[in-house]
Amino acid sequence: MMSVLSLALVPILMGSGLAMQTAVNSKLRQAVGSPYLASAVSFSVGALFLLGITGMTGGSLGISWQVISQNPWWIWSGGVLGVIGLTVNLLLFPRLGSLQTAVLPIFGQIVMGLIIDQFGLFSSPQTALTWLRGGGLVLVTGGMLVATGLLEKRSVTTATRGKWLWQGLGIGAGMLMATQTAINGHLGVVLGSSLHAALISFSVGAVLLILVVIGGRLSLSGFRTTDATSRHNWWQWLGGFLGALYVYGSSWLVPQIGTGQVVVLALFGQLLFSALIDQFGWFEAVINRVALSRLVGLVALFLGVLSVHFL
Repeated sequence: MMSVLSLALVPILMGSGLAMQTAVNSKLRQAVGSPYLASAVSFSVGALFLLGITGMTGGSLGISWQVISQNPWWIWSGGVLGVIGLTVNLLLFPRLGSLQTAVLPIFGQIVMGLIIDQFGLFSSPQTALTWLRGGGLVLVTGGMLVATGLLEKRSVTTATRGKWLWQGLGIGAGMLMATQTAINGHLGVVLGSSLHAALISFSVGAVLLILVVIGGRLSLSGFRTTDATSRHNWWQWLGGFLGALYVYGSSWLVPQIGTGQVVVLALFGQLLFSALIDQFGWFEAVINRVALSRLVGLVALFLGVLSVHFL
């Protein structure tokens, strides 16, 4: 039986894996020359991993016609939203760095999560926005603005306007990810298995991206010959495994320590590891030194998330 401390360390490692996944997938994107092909590889690896876990645990793989006919169409759309979110992350990483690529979607997830809770969207339990949770949202917003440097004074140029566009896209991607979580959560209830729901989500995403790759006539011949060293970076193929491991780990941990604890501890790991990737340029990422003011912003953002989830 695992101790409470050991269980607390697992979601932190899972969150670190999410930060690692973004960096790894970004490197894969450089190698294959296409964000869509990189996403297709990532989703396919994740789907195969979840398929193996489902088989080993004796889980169901089929879906009855009754389930399909008696439920709304949107319960199958989680994989589509996941495709958009992952592909946007691949586009953001080389432009904004690891930290912003983590922080902006997290902010979008918190905002959309509160909206979903407030109105009970996608058959989620309805939870009213209290003053304390609203204060947490203000703290999250302030932390996001400081951590991403959006409050820093700078002249408005074409480059900065373009960066604002990408930053807004990152927030939008996070809102889609929160929607995906709510949809997959409801699908898990319908199917009686969160693992089965995750497998369907990854499989839908993989099939969609493979169709995009085929339609765009992309192939692994897209490897860039000028980046020969990337072929020896075996770790660049592990992004899908890391994402699927997070999904599987969440489905295993939530019944033991609760959703809020898993989310917050994983967020801590994700923010910490994203800052380290930026600071030291791990996984051949561009080095973006993390200033003290941005660390303060990260702490404020994390405290805001604690308020939103537990108050």
